[in-house]
Amino acid sequence: MSSGNARKEWGYVLVTCSHGPHQHRFQIADAVIVARQLGATLVMPTIKEGLTEPISKFDDIYNVKHFIATLEGVVRIVGRLPEDLRNVNHTSVELPHKITKAEIDNKIRPIFVKSSVIVLNKFLLSMKDVKDERDPEIEAIRCLVQYKALQFQPQIEKLGNRLNNRMKEAAQSLGGKYVAVDYRSTDKACGQRTDNVFTMPKGCLSPLDLGLLLQSHGFARETAIYLTQTRLDESFDPLLKLYPIVITKEYSMPFNEENQFLYSGMTQFELAIDFYICSHSDVLVPIHSSTFYTALAGERIKQGFTHMLVPRLLRIAREAPEATSLTLGVPRIVTKRLHPAYSCLCEQGMSKALALVPSSPTSR
Repeated sequence: MSSGNARKEWGYVLVTCSHGPHQHRFQIADAVIVARQLGATLVMPTIKEGLTEPISKFDDIYNVKHFIATLEGVVRIVGRLPEDLRNVNHTSVELPHKITKAEIDNKIRPIFVKSSVIVLNKFLLSMKDVKDERDPEIEAIRCLVQYKALQFQPQIEKLGNRLNNRMKEAAQSLGGKYVAVDYRSTDKACGQRTDNVFTMPKGCLSPLDLGLLLQSHGFARETAIYLTQTRLDESFDPLLKLYPIVITKEYSMPFNEENQFLYSGMTQFELAIDFYICSHSDVLVPIHSSTFYTALAGERIKQGFTHMLVPRLLRIAREAPEATSLTLGVPRIVTKRLHPAYSCLCEQGMSKALALVPSSPTSR
């Protein structure tokens, strides 16, 4: 560990997570790395989804005891700031994607020295991997946070398992498969397509196109489909004609749980359920490449659920480059073992991460 971490701990790092559990994994990993490098105490993260939604506690979504126990010896964690610091203006800090030790020391430490309390709530995430620095300690911490420390709270896991079992039963009763599709219809024009050609004009995939895409890959009519789309309207009728068993959160949940999660005004509940279902399905089809897919792929690799199919845009003819067609294929992150989870979860990688626990002088 660097000499900067060896001095007595002082000061606090606050972090507000956003944009769903898939983003939380990256955000909290960076927060732990920053706090450890600064020799600071990490205050239990909070969650803020949407401008109109209130800030939620960490334990609304995650298992706090598991989180603290996993990171014991890596960073000191407290539930809240000391009372004398709660009403003081705190400095907000912007974090680049996969921050390095040098960036922490050069850009964040001077701010931290002045204020002793910093807030991490602006994360500049990127789909591109950062390869400039492969610090073993930082990589091990990311490993530990993303694939071990973050566990959903028991109520969410219970509901997720119940919905997952319903999906499996629906598929098995008809001899089909259970496919989770990360699809959210945001463009109303997409739902007005009626032809039988499945294309993706300007990144728009209609419900009909989605059905034809699955059909072209050989998924039987009996396939059970879980959509991350919360509710279905009439624009999904063409999909339902091809695949009658399309299940959403609204359709699947008992009324009391539906009322708690879907109508609570808290987006993170919906996102947590989506993440859990998509990470346990027989097959995952992510329609758009995103950090949601990246995080999901890592979670599925961890559990051995590597059956994933991603859309690939193909040009139909040389003379008409604008004419394109979609197909599904196994992602290279699986065939070539390119996802970071493979190296992280290997025996050597996780052993390195767990070795942090007894070695850190910040252990309490």
